[in-house]
Amino acid sequence: MNAKATAFSIDELGFIQIAPTDVLSAVAKGELDLNHLARLEMANRGLDKDGHWVGFEKAHLIHKTKGAKA
Repeated sequence: MNAKATAFSIDELGFIQIAPTDVLSAVAKGELDLNHLARLEMANRGLDKDGHWVGFEKAHLIHKTKGAKA
């Protein structure tokens, strides 16, 4: 997979540099789905896919994460 151009700065993406190696390894091996974790976090914040507040229940419906666990 090639890296895609992004509008995010290195400072905004820097969180990946401090991730523990075992977490990065699990992601690289497909054992941990960062897309699912991002959807779950967005829903837990009550946000839609564009980051707009929609409320917790609606956000979980949008992200299909009702009852999901990390």
